[in-house]
Amino acid sequence: MKTGKLYGIGVGIGDKEMLTLKAVRTLKELDVVVVPEAKNATGSTAYSIAKDFLKESVELIFMEFSMSKSLEQRKQERDEKIVLEKLKEGKDVGFLTIGDPMTYSTYIYLLEKIDKKIEVETVAGISSFADICSRVNIPLVVGDEDLKVISLHSKVDILKEIELSDNIVFMKIKRDFDRLKECLIKSDNIDNVVLVENSGKENERVIYDIKDLKQEDIAYFSTLILKKGGINQWKRCIS
Repeated sequence: MKTGKLYGIGVGIGDKEMLTLKAVRTLKELDVVVVPEAKNATGSTAYSIAKDFLKESVELIFMEFSMSKSLEQRKQERDEKIVLEKLKEGKDVGFLTIGDPMTYSTYIYLLEKIDKKIEVETVAGISSFADICSRVNIPLVVGDEDLKVISLHSKVDILKEIELSDNIVFMKIKRDFDRLKECLIKSDNIDNVVLVENSGKENERVIYDIKDLKQEDIAYFSTLILKKGGINQWKRCIS
């Protein structure tokens, strides 16, 4: 029996209209769809975006993924055996992921377990920071500026990163938002940021003044973009 093919499919960040044509075509052809679902969340954002494009006969597998800060604990709690079994049965399996499959995605951990004999195709998705910049009409990088993308955690030297970069995308900021805000104030960059919660969703919130925000005030799906060159000159374009 021929082994099935694994697809990693980026479904963007919440707006169904941001799905690529390739993603829509691929979704329609799948036999099995794997939906990552965090243990502390209800429902799946990725599934809610993709469900209208799946065939009625598709088999759904909801996989829980730990939200632990420990990488080792997250690895121990994952069980990808069911995905490998479906592939061996000759079924084409799609793994849904919000944003882009190759950017801080649980799909990457599945790739680590896949046998080299299994064919893999990854369908790019629009990442949160690309979507955010387009939504608020603030350029991510201009001319010779550089850019760094940082997953915020306790070991990140935030002040050093700010010093060395023109533009920074801070992802997973709820982990250590209060320290991030403190460093933005110390580096005189508190007014050079935009923070977006739940980008592309009905409860989206865009915040330019974060001075009074605390860690408990922001949503899990929050991204902060720092432009050291300032954002005031772009505010005439802000939608």
